Amino acid sequence: MSTVWFVREGNRGVAYFRANDEAEDVFIAAIALDVYDSETEAQDRFAALVHVAADFFRRKYAAEAIAPASRLDGYPCATCETSAGQDLRSHVGQLSSAGEIPLSPGGLPLGCCKITVVGGFRSHSDSSQPAARR
Repeated sequence: MSTVWFVREGNRGVAYFRANDEAEDVFIAAIALDVYDSETEAQDRFAALVHVAADFFRRKYAAEAIAPASRLDGYPCATCETSAGQDLRSHVGQLSSAGEIPLSPGGLPLGCCKITVVGGFRSHSDSSQPAARR
């Protein structure tokens, strides 16, 4: 759980952010205590600044914490610069695990630009369909 705290350092008040118990402290902002103690507007603006900066660090930490290692490691799509590669990485990033990546019979992820569809067929005949009425 992230925390934000305000400490006195000499003649200034300093706000710090910590993403979790193992993370390092991150400086957010500081203010001269004589201004902070005497001006209500300064207190409000400093609080707003600390709030915005802390939200930034929360979002940054959350994105880093949930960003999975590339599920496409070992496939050419992991570093492909084509729009198909970028689309595929985006799609795979939304899956909960690498085991959910749909693969072609050749073992490449579906959507890979190295897969070419050359034809198709139907697995059942049209003769099983009822005859048209006249």
